[in-house]
Amino acid sequence: MVTIGITGGLGSGKSTACQRLKEKGAIIFDADSIAKQILQYSLVQERLVDEFGADIIQNGAVNTGKLAKLAFSSEDHQATLNNIVHPYVIEQFEKLCDELADKDGLLVMDAPLIFESGIDAHFDHTVLIYSTMKLRINRAMKRGNLPREQILQRMELQMPEEEKRELASFVIENNGSVEYLFEEIDKLFADLIGE
Repeated sequence: MVTIGITGGLGSGKSTACQRLKEKGAIIFDADSIAKQILQYSLVQERLVDEFGADIIQNGAVNTGKLAKLAFSSEDHQATLNNIVHPYVIEQFEKLCDELADKDGLLVMDAPLIFESGIDAHFDHTVLIYSTMKLRINRAMKRGNLPREQILQRMELQMPEEEKRELASFVIENNGSVEYLFEEIDKLFADLIGE
C-alpha cells in the first residue's frame, strides 16, 4: 500500500483532488472528519474544557463553531487544539495503515496541516495542491460557510504555500479548470501505482 498525504491551503482544491483519487480506487482518510469524531471522546472534551472553557460544550457535545472561533484566533490556541487532537488522528491513520499493510493500492490522508503537524513523516509521499491566494479566497467565499475575515485569519495561521512547495514530494497546480486538476491527479495516480 502506497501512502500519501495531500495538503493545501484553505480553498486550494485538495478535497476535490482526493475525491478524484477516490473515484480511481484510492482509500481516503479524511483527517478533518476523523478529528471531528475525536472531539466527542470524553477525555478529549475534558482537555478542551481545561484549555478553552466549559462554554464550548453544548448538550454533551463540542460546539465546533465555538471551538473553531477560539482555536483559530491565535497560533497558540491552534497549536493547543492540534496538540490535543492530532495524536489521536495519527493513531487512527497508523491503525488503518497496519490493517492495509499487505494490500496493493493507494492510501491517502486529506489534511490541511500535514507539514505543520509533522505527520508528513508517516507517508511515502506528500502532495501539495497549490493555488494562488486570490483563487483560494474566491473558492472559500463561494462555499459560504465562513465570512471573509475568518477565511483570511485561518489562512494566516497556515504555513505559507511557498514553504510547503519546498517540502512536498509533488506539487500540483490548481489555478485552472477542474478538468485540468483531474488530468494532473490521474497522472499522479498512474505514477504512484504504476499504471
